[in-house]
Amino acid sequence: MKEIKILVLQPPISDEVMWGRFKKGSGYVPPLGIMYIANYMEEKGFHCDVLDCLVEKYKIADLKEHLSKNKYDFIGITCMTNSALDAFASAKVAREVCPDALIVLGGVHPTALPEQTVKECLDADLIIVGEGEQTFIDLANCLQEGKDYHGVDGLAYWGKEENKVKYTTPRTPIPDLDVLPFPAYHKVPMDKYVPHVTQYVDLPNYPILLQRGCPYQCTYCDHGAVLGRKIRSLSVERAIENIRHLVENYGAKGIYFLDSVFTVRRDFIMKLLKELQNQDFKISFACNARADQLDLELLGELKKAGCWMIQIGIESGNIKSLELIKKASYSSAFKADPNDPKGRPYLLNKYEQEIRNCQKLGIQVMASYILGLPGETVEDAENTISFAKKLATETALFFLPVPYPGSYLLTQAKEDGGLKENMSWKDYSCVDYSNPVYVNPQIGKERMQELLAKAFREYYRKPSVIYRNIKKITRMKDITKYVKAFRALTGV
Repeated sequence: MKEIKILVLQPPISDEVMWGRFKKGSGYVPPLGIMYIANYMEEKGFHCDVLDCLVEKYKIADLKEHLSKNKYDFIGITCMTNSALDAFASAKVAREVCPDALIVLGGVHPTALPEQTVKECLDADLIIVGEGEQTFIDLANCLQEGKDYHGVDGLAYWGKEENKVKYTTPRTPIPDLDVLPFPAYHKVPMDKYVPHVTQYVDLPNYPILLQRGCPYQCTYCDHGAVLGRKIRSLSVERAIENIRHLVENYGAKGIYFLDSVFTVRRDFIMKLLKELQNQDFKISFACNARADQLDLELLGELKKAGCWMIQIGIESGNIKSLELIKKASYSSAFKADPNDPKGRPYLLNKYEQEIRNCQKLGIQVMASYILGLPGETVEDAENTISFAKKLATETALFFLPVPYPGSYLLTQAKEDGGLKENMSWKDYSCVDYSNPVYVNPQIGKERMQELLAKAFREYYRKPSVIYRNIKKITRMKDITKYVKAFRALTGV
């Protein structure tokens, strides 16, 4: 049988595309998606290299040199929407240097737009739709055995005879994540990964993914496009084993749980938190959560287990916008709170209550907000800024709407009349709004940009925000970190 050389890579992407206004605090995290694929390939008997052009600071010329030296038979390239052009350029270079190689694109962008991606990147032979681990194995087996790979599940490709995009049977997601080996940590330079300054307390700090999928239908999110709506998770034992592996082999002092909603399965998370508290190692961690899933009991367990920060998507201070973007799955969230004499909506009260609970327990909160959603006016955007200032979390991130392919916000933006046509994929950035893909017709481009700048400026000058952050400085090294974070968030 033919031995094949395999590479999975993250393409060269500039800091401007990755971080935009936050590039002064830019950082890098291991590309877990392709690392999972690489180790799964190794477990099945294939040798698979991993190349992270981001952390290696490779330009396209460096990638070309790397490919020229190695001459791979099978090359997989991960592709996000705002960096799709970089992925396409990498595929072009791969085709030039390794003309006989099987070149595939995968990730959220090709999965959300398979037909368009096939047509825009003819240098790629195939598009992987959905999760990639088993599809990679099937393709590698076909290559090794000299068989036709066009019947493998989970693909899209250009049918030359039919002169159209063709699809194979959709790939069924892996039901039990415990069957997967850990990501291929040994194949990337772990010592080079330092995340964005807002994402850690102590270094080394590494990301980890315990659960795949998200049952919620927030219209601005495309998470379900690749990983689906059904929640699949590691067992608690396997999760602890993964964390211990990072602690013992890479000296991890901190973890960032990348799960879309870390707390979505309460029983699983409560058991995990109890187990973390019983380990012979101590580790700090941050996670993503929905405020309407939090309560004092859960927050207390999070704190005891080492949680120092929770990222919460507040998104808006306007109930009409929260309803528009489907920020809650139950209708009562948008109605008047029966326990509020002023009749404020339940969801807004819940937001404030759980933020105050976090502050009471000493858990930092990074809140995110979207200004200028479809249907909003300048007054609505101002209201969201005011709500953010009232909550006064340690960190707040403000964004303009980015209607990603695969999200229902794209449809809402079209219906609203603000979606711009013929945009470059690099404009689909949530950190650079010099040429926004969506312009709210009731606000206008310049005013939206002004509101965004105002939000950051006013928020980080608010005395309660400044005081809350100063209180967190307990060590000399915290001073450097907070100065860097302030510069990253404010652009100073």
